[in-house]
Amino acid sequence: MASCKVKAYVLKNISRPIINWQKEMGLSSAGGTQSTAGSYAEVMGKNDEYYHNLISFTTVEYHPTTGLVYCGITAADGDILWTFNPETKKFESLHFEKYGEKFDIKIHRSLIIDDDGIIYGATAGLVEPFEYLDAPGGKIFSLNPKTNEIKILCIPCPHDYIQTIAMDKKRKIIYGFTWPCLKFFRYDIKTNKAINFEWVGSYPHIPAVDDDGNLWGQWALAGSSNANLLKYNPETNKIEFLRKSLPKLYTADTGGIDGMINGGDGYIYIGTVSGALMRLDPKNVEIKYLGKPYPGTRLAGLCIGKDGLIYGGGGENYNTYVFAYDREKEKFITFGRVYDPEINDACVIVHHITITEDRTIYAAETDNLERSGFLWECKVNP
Repeated sequence: MASCKVKAYVLKNISRPIINWQKEMGLSSAGGTQSTAGSYAEVMGKNDEYYHNLISFTTVEYHPTTGLVYCGITAADGDILWTFNPETKKFESLHFEKYGEKFDIKIHRSLIIDDDGIIYGATAGLVEPFEYLDAPGGKIFSLNPKTNEIKILCIPCPHDYIQTIAMDKKRKIIYGFTWPCLKFFRYDIKTNKAINFEWVGSYPHIPAVDDDGNLWGQWALAGSSNANLLKYNPETNKIEFLRKSLPKLYTADTGGIDGMINGGDGYIYIGTVSGALMRLDPKNVEIKYLGKPYPGTRLAGLCIGKDGLIYGGGGENYNTYVFAYDREKEKFITFGRVYDPEINDACVIVHHITITEDRTIYAAETDNLERSGFLWECKVNP
């Protein structure tokens, strides 16, 4: 019977549980700051414990060469890039605060390992309207894992911060979507030049590149809650704003993309905000509903194991799960909740996952309103 052994690892934590800490600190429920409070970092800086210790894990990537899990986090002090050693169970800071500025307070869904081992990432922020023109904008950066050297490469969309990226490793192109203005951009590593395509009205939680190099994401009409598919062709430099959305499971379902990955089999696999797994055929834009691996919503984490299975993680409100999808047998394998019995606690939201060679899943926890987010180790047994 499939199962998993779960253990939570704590990088930083606050000393006491606090319900609705945003309100206590003068922050709005949407995650931004009230105009009378100051910037996110300034507000958090009024309480030293919050400033340094109230964090979330937002993206994780296992590097097979170094054997480390690279962790992008949300942290008001700008110390947002860390490694975790699965052998020693130790965290180590890469001191991104030396390279960023006060608005670079998270790496959201934006770490990618290129074929040559170099890691590319991007910075996100929580910028309020009154801060917008003072904020430089999110940065594309590179990290050499051999030397831990970080280089800031580009600010593709001035004043806007980068929520998520995807990479065409063949053409050396990085694509991304921004916030607070919902823009789409292309950044060419070889020429160090970016194209800002401006407003697209929506963004996927993470985009994906198909086998032909086309970028897939989402867009929306102004005022619409319905998210449609977006396709960008790098050869023609054209965006197709498709009038097609993902199948909806309930009335309020927007069809939002929560997770997305190129399956290496000609298809793109999509986890939705409603908690479903779907398959997109890029050649004819046909979408197949594969199923719902657990109760509840959110399917944010997707990755592929060495065994060819698609591994996933998702859920919310402490009912979070990890699973696998067998493409040959067209069936789900459920491993169970992301719950550590030793501390009697569970992951509140799975935001992203990665997997090692020995099928250990690491899940990033975000948006916990009672404590800091943890890194969750799930040793699965199919």
